[in-house]
Formats: sequence, C-alpha cells, structure tokens
Amino acid sequence: MEYTQDERLAVLTAMQKQIKPALDEAKAIARQEIMDGFAETHTDRRAIIVGDEKVGEIGISYSKAAPVILKERMDEAVAFLDSIGMVDIVPKKGWEAHFAKAGDKVVCTDTGEMVDWAMWCPKSPKTAAVRGCDPEDVMQALGPRVEGMSAAALLGDGEL
Repeated sequence: MEYTQDERLAVLTAMQKQIKPALDEAKAIARQEIMDGFAETHTDRRAIIVGDEKVGEIGISYSKAAPVILKERMDEAVAFLDSIGMVDIVPKKGWEAHFAKAGDKVVCTDTGEMVDWAMWCPKSPKTAAVRGCDPEDVMQALGPRVEGMSAAALLGDGEL
C-alpha cells in the first residue's frame, strides 16, 4: 500500500508526538539514576542492555576543572586580574586558562604568583547522555520478541 506525502507526514508527526514525551521521560529517568548513583559508586557510565546485547550506554559528562574566584575576595581578584591585563569591566573570558592548581593553592601561570583570592574547583558531573541505540541494533537484539507486534505495542508503556 502506498501513502501520500500528507499521510506520511501525518503518521510521522503523530508518532513523534507519542514517542517524544515517553523518550524524554525514559532518558530523564536513566540520567537521574546514573547521577544519583555517581556520588556513592563513582560509576560514570553504564551499558544499555537489550536481551544479552549492549546497544548503547548512558554516560556522565563533566564540567572542566577551573579556578573560581572566592566571592568574599572578588575585589582583590579583579585588582590582580586587572594588573595582568585580564579585566575589561569583569574578568576577561578565558581568564581561568591562565591559572593552575599547585598543591592546594591556585597559581597564575603567567607570573608564577600564588593567588589566595581563588580556590581550585575540581571537575564535577553536570549531566548524562544516552548514546547509541541504533534502530538496527535494538531490533536485532529484540529479535523474535517483536515479530508480528504492532508499533503501538512497541511504543506503548513498556508492556510487551
């Protein structure tokens, strides 16, 4: 049976409206689970298994480690950054790249000077993403469990 372009568009749009909220919810649950477990287990990724096969993974991405100006020392920080040409009205974008961690201190790599107006903020988890799950991989992994099943059953609430 052939479909008109309008019928194809209508079916795909309807499917998207059905799938997107469910997908967003499933991704949110998976991201929350890995983020919640990170503090306890330090596990930052896990495989997505369908049947016995890995079809994708959920992994945490990290913010970049960088110095952070101590709120109570902002004036001192701005004065120092200004003295080395790194302030317009606020610290110049990228000022953090001119500093490094030295023991438990922060040092300006341009001058070698230790600064006590900043502390080192280590990298930290910021979010997690779902990767993979290519349709061919998922369908092959599900195999005979989906033969003859309707799209509505597959895309429903997980009840197969």
